[in-house]
Amino acid sequence: MDRHRAASERGIAIVAALWAAAMFAIVTLSVSQIVRANAGMAHGRAQVAALDAVADAAINITILSMLGPRPAQPPLNATAFTVPFEGHAARVRVRDEAGLIDLNLAPLPVLQQLLLGAGLDPGAAAAVTERILDWRGSGGPHSGGASGAGGHRQRFQSVTELLRVDGVTPALYRRVAPLLTVYSQTAGISPAFADLAVLNVYRPLDPAAEAAWRRLEEEQAGLRAPDPSPGVAVGHAFTITAEVAGADAARVVRTATIRLTGRPDDPLLVYRWE
Repeated sequence: MDRHRAASERGIAIVAALWAAAMFAIVTLSVSQIVRANAGMAHGRAQVAALDAVADAAINITILSMLGPRPAQPPLNATAFTVPFEGHAARVRVRDEAGLIDLNLAPLPVLQQLLLGAGLDPGAAAAVTERILDWRGSGGPHSGGASGAGGHRQRFQSVTELLRVDGVTPALYRRVAPLLTVYSQTAGISPAFADLAVLNVYRPLDPAAEAAWRRLEEEQAGLRAPDPSPGVAVGHAFTITAEVAGADAARVVRTATIRLTGRPDDPLLVYRWE
């Protein structure tokens, strides 16, 4: 039975490798065509167009590697790695959104702890937390009131909408925004994908987060070996950022947020690609 399982796994790996090679060839051809099509443009515009195409290709190649066997998968904690393509070296980062606090689903204690950690006093943290809950129409004794501009009472469509909530100053936003997402679609976090800042929010609320925080702190201090990566989780959302530099200080940054659905007929859901 083990022999049959091993043979099956080898077959799957071969199919995945062949599929990835075919997709890489398609991406290469499409980028080459784009570059040729823009050859008649002004030099600067043509160079930016070429870098745009390389950045798109780097994201596509990264998605393919995420769908491959675990040893070929990229890091998921925003650690930078290089994707070579068409003579360029794109600098790519992948972040699993499950390691961030979902602005639409995080419960009151988490939001309040987030704001306390960002420097608000308890009264101000409680007031802003209530306004956030009011905005998304999910609680607070005055949830029928209008807290945001126009009293939306709807889900946040982006983290930047937090700036429209009364009491959220630009300085406060800059402190909390890197810890937030609207894509994880879970009330909690996956500690394996969270950084120290996010884990620090949960430490007073969850012993598991406290333990994860201590492990990660020891890893970063070189006191213990890093835990093995749990690998790409089907169903999770990911933000992929590709940065490509060219001549004459030309530079392109492309960001895509996707979800791997696990459905053979529709494996990829794209939230944004900009």
